[in-house]
Amino acid sequence: MIFVVEDDPTLLRMIGDYLAASGHDVERFAAAEVALATAKVSTPDLVLTDVQLGAMNGLELVRQLGQLDPSIARVVMTAHGSIQLAVEAMRAGAFEFVEKPLDLARLVRLIDRALAERRSRRELAWARSASRDTLVGRSPAMQQVRDRVAVLASVPPPGPPVLVQGETGVGKGLVARALHQARFGDDGAWIEVNCAALPATLIEAELFGYERSAFTDARTAKPGLFEAAHRGTLFLDEVGELPLDVQAKLLKVLESGSVRRLGALRDRPVQVSVIAASNVDLERASREGRFRPDLFHRLAAFRLLLPPLRERGDDVLELAEAFVAQLAVSYRKQVRGFTEPARQALLASSWPGNVRELRFSMERAVLSASPGAELLDVGDLGDPAPTSASTLEGSAKVVGGQTIEVELPEGGVPYDDLEKAILLRALALGDQNVSKAARLLHLSRDTLRYRLKRHGLDPVG
Repeated sequence: MIFVVEDDPTLLRMIGDYLAASGHDVERFAAAEVALATAKVSTPDLVLTDVQLGAMNGLELVRQLGQLDPSIARVVMTAHGSIQLAVEAMRAGAFEFVEKPLDLARLVRLIDRALAERRSRRELAWARSASRDTLVGRSPAMQQVRDRVAVLASVPPPGPPVLVQGETGVGKGLVARALHQARFGDDGAWIEVNCAALPATLIEAELFGYERSAFTDARTAKPGLFEAAHRGTLFLDEVGELPLDVQAKLLKVLESGSVRRLGALRDRPVQVSVIAASNVDLERASREGRFRPDLFHRLAAFRLLLPPLRERGDDVLELAEAFVAQLAVSYRKQVRGFTEPARQALLASSWPGNVRELRFSMERAVLSASPGAELLDVGDLGDPAPTSASTLEGSAKVVGGQTIEVELPEGGVPYDDLEKAILLRALALGDQNVSKAARLLHLSRDTLRYRLKRHGLDPVG
């Protein structure tokens, strides 16, 4: 909505009619006071105001609108232009200062640019807010994810496809939802489908829809999930499980922006933000012929790689506390946190099931907590530490995302042995100084000392 504020009736009508003919919703005001009062009830996207008005002039209106909502774009026009007046308008918060007589075509271009910049700022602010509120954790790895979400969300919908990758349980769906919220807010459809859960015989019909009589049981036409997600987001979880023939049709939809139902003769245009997720190495799958290379490259142009929980340092505690706060309300418990030994036990675990495992563990702990207990202790947590049977192969990353190269025998080693080797290597790189090693691994000094003590290591630094 654009507010036009001008006390010359002829000029007010002319500007309003031209903007309306250009496709804008317009409200017209002869007085700044009335425009300001209306803005407090129904916030405009942009206000175009003359300087010389009645009791309240245009500059004062611009200032008060900025106090009401700084995101309102404000354009000032005047028949008495001067450098000093232009400076005052900019200081008051005006987006632009234009002189009369007006070039209406140029004015529309200026207004379109102001609205586009306002929209971009709001989308970026929303993206940062949504990702900050939804994606818990302050580790460098998660900050990088949040920044990437904000950048992707600033692209006007539908935007390019996005591929979210990471181990099972790291929260790929949560990140996809955060990106959707950052792009659309409460508007726009959110359609989620687990490609691994759909029978191969139904996947194509579910995704692309079908016309009546397209096959034996098609008694009526049915739109597919792409059509259902029009002007919204389609989240394809476990996209690597799609059959190769369906992958080819998915690629066509991504390239053309249109979908053809089974049995149809023509394509239907769709505007869909596609987010795909996988916990398998799709690049390797494409080399092995299990995933189309052209589809992989189309999806992988914009990737979000989510770190496993064991690489996120103190994020474990922040997540655990968030889960406990939610669960305590749901189960009407008094629990509000952890004892120090419990906190250290949480940090010491490898959490092979990642965030999902942590959430289930917190649910079990809250449910089993003694009546009236306010702090969870180690005994309430069960045994979150990795078993001796778990093994890892190759060079590995430890908490925080720093790659530490270690020599591993063929067939892998138990996780505890690997962690000990990584800690020793980090100490060596840090000249046996715990603080340096902690910085290298993006761990707190206390957390690193606990892990060292757990492995019987007691450095002097």
